[in-house]
Amino acid sequence: MALRLKLLRGATALLYIGPLLAGLAGFGPVMLLPFVSVFVLWQMLLRPHLWPQSNAEWLTPQAWVTALTQVLTQLLLVATLFAIGRGIGGVTGNLPLFFPLLPIAVSFTAVPLGRLVWQGEQALQQGVTLDDLLAPQPQPDPAIPLPTAATPEEAVHPLFQLPEDAPLTDIAPVLDEALEDAGAWAVVAHLTGLLDAAPGRYAGLRHALILWATDPEPVAANAAPAALRAAFRLAGRDPALLAVLLPRAAHLARTMPQRHPQFPEPAELAALLPLPAALARHHAALTAALAPRPQPRHPDPQAPLSPAPAG
Repeated sequence: MALRLKLLRGATALLYIGPLLAGLAGFGPVMLLPFVSVFVLWQMLLRPHLWPQSNAEWLTPQAWVTALTQVLTQLLLVATLFAIGRGIGGVTGNLPLFFPLLPIAVSFTAVPLGRLVWQGEQALQQGVTLDDLLAPQPQPDPAIPLPTAATPEEAVHPLFQLPEDAPLTDIAPVLDEALEDAGAWAVVAHLTGLLDAAPGRYAGLRHALILWATDPEPVAANAAPAALRAAFRLAGRDPALLAVLLPRAAHLARTMPQRHPQFPEPAELAALLPLPAALARHHAALTAALAPRPQPRHPDPQAPLSPAPAG
């Protein structure tokens, strides 16, 4: 692990050195686009948890906002590195001559090197991200007493203090805090019970809990084994919620077969039919992904051989 961490830090250094060299050599803004492309590619390969997880999710406005935020962040980072390189060149009074592709090649070299060291998709299926490796959480000091954990009732109370029509951006951080404070499995169970008792209400909270329950990271970490079934209960037959749930659930079923026992039974999924055409396609993809694969039949070594055909 220590060697992997050193290699990742070295690859990250190569990634940053490229735009520094380009700024030092005095290249203009025309070089921003190739560098931003390399930086975005790096993010997509090594930090897949920051990007939408399925093709259907890419079609939602929220996914485009997320992707645009990531691109703009990388643009700002590259521009800052360019400016630092320009500043160093201005202070030293020396502008070295580089072939224009050399700084880009330096940054691009970081992508395959980082990919060899860190498989982002496989790590995400195990509930681990690159950020966890680069910045591990500090261990608590045993001399400092830990605060008393909140009960599920106390943890979810702030969620119901929000307006019922609160936007998802307001609900999601409060839900994340509740899941962390009282334990994901206990909060999901208690919150599902409260929402079951209020049918047709709190659509935003249902949406937020469905997004969390189908996020690859907590599913891979097995944070709340009953969350997927709870997500289907909360969605019911609501087309808007099913449009969020079904494509994400189908993606999880394809990529995490070890979590198939946590999905609803086939009869429960069949009870959702009939559905509109768009939802029916996602439902069919989910059903196909959950279908048991036929086992290859091996010949019985004790069985007698069939006689050869005459002639």
